[in-house]
Amino acid sequence: MTKPVIRSRLDTLLPVLVAGLLGGCQSLSMPDVFGGGDDRQPQPGTLATLQSIEETIEPAPDTRGGTSEVSLGEVMDSYRALLPLLEDPAKQVAVRHRLADLEFQRAENKMVETAEDEMAGAIEAYEQLLAGYPERPGNDQVLYQLARAYDLRGMSEEHLATLTTLVNEHPDSPFWVEAQFRRGDLLFSNRRYTEAEQAFRTVIDADPARRDDASFLVNAHYMLGWSQFKQGSYREALFSYINVLDLVMPEEQDVESVGQEYRTMMEDLFRVFGLSLSYLDGADTLQAIFRETGEKPYEILVYDRYSDLLLEREQYTDAIDVFERYIDARPLSPWAPRYHTRIIDTLAQAGFTADIPDRKAAFVRDYSIHSAYLQQADDETAFYIGQQLEELIPELANRHYVLAGETEGLESDEHYRQAAVYYEAFADTFPAHPRTPEMLFLLGETHVELAQWPEAIEAFERVAYDFPWEGEPPERAAEAGYASVLAFREYAKTWPREPAETYNDYTEFQQLNRQRFVNAFPDDPRSEEVLYIAMQHEFERYRYGQVVEMADRMIARVPAPGADILTETWLLKAHSLFELARYAEAETTYQQALRVMAEADERRPDVIESLAASVFRQAEALADAGDTAGAVSEFLRVGVVAPTSALRANAEYDAATLLIELSHWQDAIDVMMAFRTRYPEHEQIDTLPARLALAYRETEQWEKAGDELNNLIAMATTDEEKRENLLIAADLYERAGNTGKAIDTWRRYANTYPEPLDVYMEAANSLAGLYDGIGDDSSRRFWLRKQMETVDDNPDEADDRMRYLAAEASAILAREALAYYDSIRLTLPLNQSMAAKTEALEEAVTAYQKTASYGVSSFSTEAGYQIAHIYARLGRDLMESERPEGLSELELSQYELLLEEQAYPFEDNAIDIHEQNASRARNGIFDEWVQRSYEALKTLLPGRYNKPEITVEVVDELG
Repeated sequence: MTKPVIRSRLDTLLPVLVAGLLGGCQSLSMPDVFGGGDDRQPQPGTLATLQSIEETIEPAPDTRGGTSEVSLGEVMDSYRALLPLLEDPAKQVAVRHRLADLEFQRAENKMVETAEDEMAGAIEAYEQLLAGYPERPGNDQVLYQLARAYDLRGMSEEHLATLTTLVNEHPDSPFWVEAQFRRGDLLFSNRRYTEAEQAFRTVIDADPARRDDASFLVNAHYMLGWSQFKQGSYREALFSYINVLDLVMPEEQDVESVGQEYRTMMEDLFRVFGLSLSYLDGADTLQAIFRETGEKPYEILVYDRYSDLLLEREQYTDAIDVFERYIDARPLSPWAPRYHTRIIDTLAQAGFTADIPDRKAAFVRDYSIHSAYLQQADDETAFYIGQQLEELIPELANRHYVLAGETEGLESDEHYRQAAVYYEAFADTFPAHPRTPEMLFLLGETHVELAQWPEAIEAFERVAYDFPWEGEPPERAAEAGYASVLAFREYAKTWPREPAETYNDYTEFQQLNRQRFVNAFPDDPRSEEVLYIAMQHEFERYRYGQVVEMADRMIARVPAPGADILTETWLLKAHSLFELARYAEAETTYQQALRVMAEADERRPDVIESLAASVFRQAEALADAGDTAGAVSEFLRVGVVAPTSALRANAEYDAATLLIELSHWQDAIDVMMAFRTRYPEHEQIDTLPARLALAYRETEQWEKAGDELNNLIAMATTDEEKRENLLIAADLYERAGNTGKAIDTWRRYANTYPEPLDVYMEAANSLAGLYDGIGDDSSRRFWLRKQMETVDDNPDEADDRMRYLAAEASAILAREALAYYDSIRLTLPLNQSMAAKTEALEEAVTAYQKTASYGVSSFSTEAGYQIAHIYARLGRDLMESERPEGLSELELSQYELLLEEQAYPFEDNAIDIHEQNASRARNGIFDEWVQRSYEALKTLLPGRYNKPEITVEVVDELG
């Protein structure tokens, strides 16, 4: 029966409770002790987890039509009123916990607003909760809030005891890390450093997931270091500070850029870091620490702050040790050269001046332009180093130069060497510096004092030539240039004992030195002498382009050189132009040399030959370039420019050769004939007949060409040469129409060279034709039969052309036999004329059968036709022969019948042979003689071969 009553009371309290829940739930968490906010979710065991109240109690209707703000006191009163109504013990505990939290919140607000301490109620409420429910799961939160209350009231012992209870009894509590840290802080304040160290270590070793605020870890390391420091564990403390720096300064930065929450800590940390080092081995310990941890981005800050601390205490040696340890540990750091400078400054500040020169020398050595350090330095550091070197190097160089003058012997030489090192270092480091020429000149003089000639030369040359100027050259530059020439002369005195190759190299270096002086200072009076020596040297080394340039410079000098030097200059220039293949310029230069040369000079003939060679080479160059006509003119010009030159003959010979290439045949003939007359003993004289023969042939002067071939025959050294030239000469005479020379030459050939057979056949054929031309039939027939005999005797070696010529020769002889046969008429007495006719027939048929045997179709068809013709003609001649006188009509008729019987077999033979000849058409042979056989058959067998053609009409339409 109590439930309705409870329900009624709940209906009136629920709006207040809900407002309290909405308005007061944020007081469950405690602000971070180091200033960080905490947005944790509601913790287990708090009123925020009491879902059962809202689930079981229905809210009363809002009769006011809206909501109103509820004060903290009203919320607490509502909870107090609710508490007796709750039967569930768990809900009762939750409400009591909530009331305790609200009381803590009220007292805290009061303390903030009025500084009045009313925290006793909250403490009592929390203590009652813990006493009444010691095993409750949410007691870690109660202990946490109770510890806060003790802290706010300044009850440090209770505060520490409560935190200790929390960490011991609730190791999984989300407040465990914070509680351990606050314990360590309290223990440290109570000078319980060992226990504090242990507390801070537990914070550091905790699972990172339990540390919601990173500041716990930073502060834990920091306070761990202090705890160790207080216990005298300075080295361990240093590592703790390193851990702090790792967290706060993970990247290279200044202290000023660290977050405001850590800035004061950092300043204090660097101070205690230095104090710890002072209790240990100072710089050695510092170096060892970072050797063990590895390089750190904040490392330089540690060294910097520690060295500043030492300098403040005027511990100069210790500060220098710090700088040196850093340089030793980090030799490539951007701070290494700066610390080196601070060492020098510290020595000056401490008054230790005796060590400063060595330190400056070490700086130059370690950070010079050639040092490994500078190769990897950043731009800012390189600029800083440059500023230091600009001041230090001249200071060190001048110091040694002065000391060299104040000492003697080896000591003096050593100071000069040291001065040279620094002078050269300045020039290398600052090549464009205004003082560099001065430093280099002093470097050269220093090397001269040491008789170091190559080094002196190099230094003087750099002063003379490596620095640009406008207008007149600086006096120091010209002096340095000539000083290098003089140094080379002294240096050259040591070369004779060098190997030949080395000696030559040295002379080249000296020549380059001369040229540089002449080019840079052309108006210097000393340059004429240097130029003349340089020009001779270049010519001896075959560097002709340089000779030409130097010669032009010498010729243009004002005042001009003397006659001897001028002549020599012109000659050197001309020779050089010739070697450079600048032959036209060489020609004019040789002419100029001849003009200035004395008439009695023994060199004149050689110069004339060189002049001729210049023209000759111009001709060759034109020929190589394809200008053949121009080359001919130049070759012929050799005789005009230098008529006494030995090159004239070669030039005219080459001109003839090029005229032949140009097909200027008559000009070539004229030049060659003049050459033959002018140089009968020339080594090329025997080459003229062939060339003249060619030129005569091209101009169709066949007989002269043949005469030159006969000259070649006389000069021939082999039988083959004679044979070929004889063959060509015979053909040329034949072309010239000189039948006598042609027959003689062909006959010489045919009688001397029966082989090769094909050429012999051509020779015999030509002889047959030539003899035919002059009517010498006997000789003609002789050479026709020679052609037939050659093929008959060598059937396997005969080619188509040879068989053709043999067939042609045979046909010619057969035609003559045929003509003789045709000329015989059948007269009375018939038996006598018939015998002669028959004998002629057999000779003609045999001749044509011979013709056909060579297998040449054009002559074989002729032979077939003519043999058939011979038989047909005999039959016809029989029928047309004379009739005996005095025969009666009957006897005459019987006589004609007898003739017909005699003629018929001949006609049949003719038909058979014509048909055989006509049948060749089926094999694709239908020449004149086959056609004539067809025509003969039309007459002999008209019924078969003279039928009219029947044309079959095509029917275009059907039906």
